[in-house]
Amino acid sequence: MEIFFKKTKHYTKVYKMLLRLNFARLLAYRADLVNSTIAHTIWASFTIVQMLLLTSKTSHIFGWSRNELLILAGMYNIIYSFFYMFFSRGFNQFSTTINFGRLDGILTKPIDSQFLMTCLNITYTHLIRLIWGVGFLAYVLFTMRVIVTPLVLLGFIVLVVFSVMIIYSFWMLIMTLTIWFPKLSNLADLLYQINQISKFPQEIYKGASLYLLILLFPLTVVIVTPAKEILQKVLVGDVIGFIACALMLFIVSRRFWRFALRFYTSASG
Repeated sequence: MEIFFKKTKHYTKVYKMLLRLNFARLLAYRADLVNSTIAHTIWASFTIVQMLLLTSKTSHIFGWSRNELLILAGMYNIIYSFFYMFFSRGFNQFSTTINFGRLDGILTKPIDSQFLMTCLNITYTHLIRLIWGVGFLAYVLFTMRVIVTPLVLLGFIVLVVFSVMIIYSFWMLIMTLTIWFPKLSNLADLLYQINQISKFPQEIYKGASLYLLILLFPLTVVIVTPAKEILQKVLVGDVIGFIACALMLFIVSRRFWRFALRFYTSASG
């Protein structure tokens, strides 16, 4: 237990330093800050507009009302803004890091390689998308006259954390394949497109192939489950299964990364 607390303290100190370094980099490249802010604002609004267009001719889709679908749009911006802010840039660099031998230097450092690969870069500009999501979600809940109690809010925050864990683990499992195929530079781009699955209710995918549904199942619940919690429609069994799924995926992805490192032959081959 003492070792665990020492490691936690050490990694907390390291991560605080990374937060400061990334914030300094943000201020150093102000043109990029402006461009990214505009881009994230457009993407956040596009998600909402897309759901508005989808529900413009009907009040219900697969048992979900128009306002509930708009809540999914807000939730999508909230959850993915956290993931993109803290992890996406690290995953984007997987291929180049491995292909150009930079992983050698990471493996020689006295810190966990998975931590450095995925947590080294923080993109603060995604806070814009987060603010959009929170504001829009609050507006829709207000129009629906939904009363959010402190207990519901706490449960919502917990489920958001586990949602980000599921997305992180899913990406980790897929991006680890670059250990064997380092030239798959477009793998992250593919995952960005697959993320779009999350913004729609699970019922939409009932006609999909069983194997495809099993593969993508984690992404079909990352938005829906916290949304049901905020609407106070989630079941206890759904929450337990959701948390179990998140923990299992994280453990599997971590073990898969360690397994894959056995096959890494370094830059020298």
